[in-house]
Parts: sequence; C-alpha cells; structure tokens
Amino acid sequence: MNDLLRLAPESDVVPQSPDAEPWKVLVVDDEDEVHRITYLALSDFSVADRKLEFISAYSAAQAREKIVEHTDIALILLDVVMETDDAGLQFARFVRQELGNSFVRIILRTGQPGMAPERQVLKVYDINDYRAKTELTQDRLYSVVYTALASYRDMMALARSRQQLVGVVDELETLSEITSSRYLRAAAELVALSQNLAQELDAQLSTSQREQTKTLVDKALDLHQNIHELARYVQSGKYNELRTPLSLRDVFEQVCKSFSSELEEIGAEITATPLPTVVGSRRQLKQLFHHLLSNAIKFRSNRPLQVDVSAVRDHDVWRITFADNGAGMHEAESSQVFSLFKRDNCKSIPAGSGIGLNICRKIVRWHGGDITVDSEHGVGTSVRLTLPVVA
Repeated sequence: MNDLLRLAPESDVVPQSPDAEPWKVLVVDDEDEVHRITYLALSDFSVADRKLEFISAYSAAQAREKIVEHTDIALILLDVVMETDDAGLQFARFVRQELGNSFVRIILRTGQPGMAPERQVLKVYDINDYRAKTELTQDRLYSVVYTALASYRDMMALARSRQQLVGVVDELETLSEITSSRYLRAAAELVALSQNLAQELDAQLSTSQREQTKTLVDKALDLHQNIHELARYVQSGKYNELRTPLSLRDVFEQVCKSFSSELEEIGAEITATPLPTVVGSRRQLKQLFHHLLSNAIKFRSNRPLQVDVSAVRDHDVWRITFADNGAGMHEAESSQVFSLFKRDNCKSIPAGSGIGLNICRKIVRWHGGDITVDSEHGVGTSVRLTLPVVA
C-alpha cells in the first residue's frame, strides 16, 4: 500500500499554474520610445511566477478609458506632462478620488521633475513612488516594479481576508439575533407560566412550597432579564452598518437634548470642548453617548453632577474623554466594568448592570478604536476612548 502513495517533500512554496493570470501594468506616456524601452526592460520580469501584461495609453484621456475597462490593473507607470502640464496628476486624482481605487500602485515617472514637486505630489495625489526617468535604469526599474506589485498583492490578500471576516461576522450576528430573540420569547413565556402557576396554587401550598415557588418565579424573572440584556447587546450595532462623516459635537448635543428634563431637574452641568468629525454610524455613536451620559446620571454622587467631554488628536486617532464627578468605584469594581453578568465585588453597582459599558466597547471596537475606564471611589469616573482620524 505504501508503494502506491508517494508524498512530495513539504515546501512553503505553493506551485503556480503555468497559465496563471499575469499582472496588468498600465504604461501611460506620450512618447512611444518610453513604451518600447519599458516593455524591453521588463520582458522577462515576474512576481510569484506571474508575468506582466502591458496596457498602453498615450494620454491621460486614453488612460481613463483603459483603467475603466480593466478594473484589475495592478500597477500604473505614469508620466506627468502629456496633453497638459499636469495631465498625469489629474489622471492620478481621477483614479483615487473618482474611481475610489486605493489598491492600484501608481509610480510617477517624469522627465521634468520641476513640474511636479515630489513632496506635494506624494501627499496630495496619493502617489506610491516618484522617479525621474533618467534614474530608472533596468535594475532600478526591476526593484521599483517588484516592490509595487508585492505591495499590491499583499493589499489584495488583506482585502480578501477582511471580506471573509466580514462574512463570518455577519453570520454570527444573524445567528445571535435569531437565538437571542427566540430565547427571549421562551423566557417571557416561562415567567408568565411560573407566575400564573404560583397564583393558582397559592392557597394549596405550604409555607416552604410557597418559598420554593417564589424562588422559581424570581429565577425566571432573572433569566428573562439577563436574556433581555444579552439581546440588547446583540442588537446594539452591526459591523457593516452604514458609516458617514459626522460631527461628534452634533451627536452629543442630540443626546444631551434627549436628557434635558432630567439634567435640568438634578442641576447637572455639561461642558464639552470642540469635538471632531469622524466616520461612523450615527445611530451607534448616539447610543454610545447615551449610555455614557445615562451612567453618569445613574451613578451620580450627592454633589451636583458635572460632566466634561473633551477630545485631543494623537497622531492618527482622536482621544476622547468622558469624565464625571459621580460616586466612582473602588478598584475591585473598576476591574469588572466590562464583565458581563459578573459583579462579585461590586456592592455599589446594581445587579444586572454592566451591559451598557459592554455595548459602548462593542461600538468603539466596531469603529476601530479602544475604550478604558478609570474610576476612583468618591471622586468620579473617566471613560477614555479612541476613534480613527478622518483621512
């Protein structure tokens, strides 16, 4: 039997099909000689056993037609000065902004570097590399193209992985919604049945049986409450929910308005520094601030409630702090604020609470940020979160 099966030695290299799809390279230049030299220099080039397929365009207008026709172009070798002095740059803007194509790698090749200052071009037009034609020897061209295609390959692999992950998340969210709603109905029926049974049999039960029946009803109510809280958590937000640029200050003001009568009644003072614009789900971010403000009101101290919301930029994230002067928590309590249905050491926190902050953490994570809670008993609580800066 062993003679019938011969296993090849293990290898990290997966063999490619001999007819693997080539990398599509769009060469945009108004000089025919540049096209010929490029093809000749890269004639035997390959990355991951995939050759190159060249597509020629002799103007920015032709290039627009080509990239619309070939949506899988991996690399653009782009001249700047063609039918106009900035034709290449306008084509780059078209690719990035109008087509929304952030994957294709763009290498700018120019014979007149002064027409397009490198720093400005790289930043404004999202160019991946900038080279003078005179410096692009065959070896240098090899290196530049190889790096660009390897980057494109990795970005596409990451995009595919993200798409698969989103699919898994969607399936889990759907399953969670179905399961939580089904068990919520079942728990509600259990509560009703146990309460009816206790009432109908009350006159026939002994004292100990009444105590057991009361325990049964209480357990059913507790189960129903926990499932209800879990359903709230499941339904609090979806990863793929529509996200748009929005003002956090507008969102926070809307939330404060919804609490206006309660805030006025307790004499609360709310202050906020200028809050940034972020990309996010309006519904979810309103829910985030709603839970934070609700907690501040619920766990206030005997002092007039003060809430301060501030934001500072730290490189590519906004650091947002939501601070109050409420009752605060002991260290043991602070360590369990994100523990669902677990409040072993939290004597000052009502049973069943905790879902609100978990919803906040879910929303912040869905938006690519993180959240922490700092609290001191008798002083107050600060919730600190990060959100990505709008590019």
